[in-house]
Amino acid sequence: MKYTKHFSNTPNYIWRRKNLRRKQTKAEKIFWLHIRKSQLGYKFRRQFQISKYIADFYCHKLKLVVEIDGWTHIGEDQQRYDAKRHAEIESRGYTVIRYTDTQVLSETNAVLQDLQNHCTTLKS
Repeated sequence: MKYTKHFSNTPNYIWRRKNLRRKQTKAEKIFWLHIRKSQLGYKFRRQFQISKYIADFYCHKLKLVVEIDGWTHIGEDQQRYDAKRHAEIESRGYTVIRYTDTQVLSETNAVLQDLQNHCTTLKS
């Protein structure tokens, strides 16, 4: 697979990424505990920069972006922004999966199984 670099770690983004890792939501913390250290067979990174965006979680091997949407993603303006962001990231050859905080907190096993299914599909 040919890899094209679509990100750069600009100083401003490095600070933002570190800050976002320190201030994870409860759902992001729980999700990370289940996927870190290649527990699903793939290495994921937290708060990874792709172009001008910072993805919640990213698997380089599969070009897979996972977003965990909390209450801040409810408003119309935010949903329009998320749709634009989603489309732009996918236009660069990445697959984007979205889960809500509620899904991660109340249906953790189902979310992890869905993620595993996506990983298996992308691998083949």
